[in-house]
Amino acid sequence: MKYPYFFGSRTSSVSAFILFALLPGVSLGAEPNTAPAPMSMYFDDSQLVEVATRAPKPMRQVAENVSIVTAEEIEGMHARNLGEVLSRLPGVFVCNTPPDFNGGGFVYIQGSREEHVLVLIDGVRLNSAMSGFADVNHLPLRIIERIEIIKGPASAAWGSSQGGVINILTKKTGSTAKPVATVSGSFGERQVAEYEADLAGKVGKVGYYLYAGQQDSNGLMNDRYYDSGRAYGKVAIELPRNSTLTFTGNASDPHYLAGDFDYAAPYFSQDTIDRTYFLTANYDTPLTDSLHLNLGARQYARTFIDNRSILPGSPAGTPDELFYKSRWHEKGKGINAQLSWQNDWQQVSLGSEMNRSEMGTTTDYGPWAQTNWWAPAQDISKPGYEETWGIYLNDTMTFGKLTLTPGLRFDHHSISDSLFSPSLGATYRLREDTLLRAMASRGFQYPILSYITGGGIWDSPNPNLRPEIVTSWQMGVENRSLSFLSLKLNAFLHDIKEVWGLDWSSGTWGNVGKSQRQGFELEAATTPWHNLSLVANTTYALTKPDDGEKDATTAANLILRYQDQQGWRGELAGQYIWWDTMHVGGVGQNEKLVWNASLGRTVYSSSFLSCDLYGKVNNLFNGAQDNSIWYQSPDRWVLAGMKLTF
Repeated sequence: MKYPYFFGSRTSSVSAFILFALLPGVSLGAEPNTAPAPMSMYFDDSQLVEVATRAPKPMRQVAENVSIVTAEEIEGMHARNLGEVLSRLPGVFVCNTPPDFNGGGFVYIQGSREEHVLVLIDGVRLNSAMSGFADVNHLPLRIIERIEIIKGPASAAWGSSQGGVINILTKKTGSTAKPVATVSGSFGERQVAEYEADLAGKVGKVGYYLYAGQQDSNGLMNDRYYDSGRAYGKVAIELPRNSTLTFTGNASDPHYLAGDFDYAAPYFSQDTIDRTYFLTANYDTPLTDSLHLNLGARQYARTFIDNRSILPGSPAGTPDELFYKSRWHEKGKGINAQLSWQNDWQQVSLGSEMNRSEMGTTTDYGPWAQTNWWAPAQDISKPGYEETWGIYLNDTMTFGKLTLTPGLRFDHHSISDSLFSPSLGATYRLREDTLLRAMASRGFQYPILSYITGGGIWDSPNPNLRPEIVTSWQMGVENRSLSFLSLKLNAFLHDIKEVWGLDWSSGTWGNVGKSQRQGFELEAATTPWHNLSLVANTTYALTKPDDGEKDATTAANLILRYQDQQGWRGELAGQYIWWDTMHVGGVGQNEKLVWNASLGRTVYSSSFLSCDLYGKVNNLFNGAQDNSIWYQSPDRWVLAGMKLTF
């Protein structure tokens, strides 16, 4: 096993060479890439959205507060993980633990908790049965074609999703017999490295997309480390009558040191392994010109290992001795069926889905825990099981400038309550350059499986824990009255009852009262001027429990982009965030903007090969954005890379 303090290298010679190559010089047939839109707007009918009603429809018919991120935008960021991408969006907050080259990444939307956000990829629910939330940072960015985010409850379409939904759509399979391949490598300080390759093509009626990648880092802070291998594949088979059968598979195996901790005796180091895989099968066929059928099945498995060893200098325990090692195992499987019907003015989605999850854990305790906690040498928990199924009906009706989107879903849980989730949304095109939208909905969050069943010697599950219920109102306006500027404003109010709270004396979760989340999002984007464009957004989210202190989170992003006809692409991005007391570590932070700068160029392009080089400076001015006293941000560090497409 590699530890970060065994290595002391700084910027590699390879990084320096690639940065030097980015200096202005001769461009060998460079062709500029298509510049991504600065902000996905509701007026663009080419932007079809699936996440709102589970069937594609134009953005102007979407009443929900939705953001979209494309593959082109992701590539332009030169981001190292999905958390970095999502954190640029208004209303979306990402807590990285640790905030290193990579590590755990947990998403909050409009002041929600992380378990309130449903994360999907290829129809697979990535939220953990043991913790409720999804760690987004270990997914490879290269496989993503598009990300759709609903901010606010989406239970009428997706069931348990009080905070919102992140729907990740992966790249399509190839369409030509001649395959298209991409190979890339990035290198940075502390032996940071990323290697990726993908291949897409078609053999007869079978299209394919294959990906493999590796991320490594000796830790930008001396007590950290990251190592992850990832693989993904998709095969699409063309069948008679325009039908398609698609299979996907993904596997990842991140291993990282989260850091050294000295907040309680004994001091310990946390070493984490998070193995995940999923498989899907999907059948899509048109029954008539206006009626479509989709059938799907999926399987998901995860093993999460939390290994903690006692540190030298600890006031208790023997150095390098085992503190404890927990191995969490969970599995999930599901099926779904959907009929979609549409004509010139209406689109209806009728569907159902069923999911089954199971989990268990085994924990080994070291001598210190056995002596001082009276823990056994090994504790095997009672396994937990749950089944959920839901039926939904979502409609979209267009009456000239007005679009109405009613929705209704019924959900059943094998342990908790059965629930109805209604919603009603509307968009109205006030003028050719102004769109209004409003959304009222009722949503919920089912209890986390580990809260209500199963558990080991330290757990006290509560099978009577009820779902959290939210009633939500959102209103927004988007305006393009100025030819060079687009503006978008959204206000939200979420009333929650049956809020979960932990009884620290018993370790039991219970329903403790009510809470309210309210705030606003503001976005602005300019059209390109002399190859420059500007994107800015800000978010304010205030959480007000009925029996506690208010909790505010504020964030702002400022992004200046450059792209010319000679193949140069650059970006200067600044982010400010204030975490209040509800997040990791129990402390807020108020610091200057943290700036990242990148510059890239297509240095060669022909009919059979293109070559891109880029360099990126992270945390340009050594700003601090620490959401915890235990997870501190690294200072400035440099990354550079090369991509070959052929």
